[in-house]
Amino acid sequence: MIKAVLKDYALAEVDESGDIVSVPEKTFIQPFVTARYTYRALEIHADATDEEFGKTERDVMDEMMTLVLDIFKGQFTFDDILDGVQSDELFDWLRDIMDQVMVKDKKKAQLKKKAEAAQK
Repeated sequence: MIKAVLKDYALAEVDESGDIVSVPEKTFIQPFVTARYTYRALEIHADATDEEFGKTERDVMDEMMTLVLDIFKGQFTFDDILDGVQSDELFDWLRDIMDQVMVKDKKKAQLKKKAEAAQK
């Protein structure tokens, strides 16, 4: 299961000094993620770390956002992400979802190996 949380800053409560007190949130859930998305996440990660490949930070973010939108199958839009995540948190928000996609499969593989070893 993969989770994404978007905030509605248009409805944020702000105190007298202009600090945000609370922001309504909506959590989106994708209960099942196929291996195709894990593979794509790994490709994006590999391309992002390959300096010879020549992708810009924006190219990588666009690919990550497109993947997130594909994973959540229309539950929210590109604009919903841009409006629902603070600018200084966007990369971390995307990275968290990518990690959920990639780490989940690693945990499954580790559990499978332990189960197989216990049966021997």
